[in-house]
Amino acid sequence: MNTVSRTLLFALLLGVGARAVAEEHVVEGVVTQWRPMITFAQPGDTVRFKNMTGHDTETIEGMIPEGADGWKSQLGEEGYSATVSNEGVYVYKCNPHISTGMVGVIVVGDARPPQNLDALKAGLENVKVGRNMVNRALKKLDKALAAE
Repeated sequence: MNTVSRTLLFALLLGVGARAVAEEHVVEGVVTQWRPMITFAQPGDTVRFKNMTGHDTETIEGMIPEGADGWKSQLGEEGYSATVSNEGVYVYKCNPHISTGMVGVIVVGDARPPQNLDALKAGLENVKVGRNMVNRALKKLDKALAAE
């Protein structure tokens, strides 16, 4: 077996059982909701936001996995993308429409329940704006996880 063949075989064996390419998930702003409200992803995946006229997207302080990077787009920034690297739950909002329920959730990884879900529920009291809407999104997350 020549060197090139061995290298290709080694690369192939490394990739067996592993995801070869990160995925892109699309979340759309529809009136005053994110669709889907709940997105399931893997570390390294990207979430792209569409239909952003009149909307922005921003993670909610204290509502992402420990050590994770949050994000904040500009109002109307069409196609804004965020890469989720840490496993756990990310809760995000549209600033102009959080009080009408424009809150979304991204679950990263396969752990069930997600590792930071209890911490998010405990930290709900620290959410200053839209607490009821964040609580509603977490309840919908619980239902989605139970249905998996």
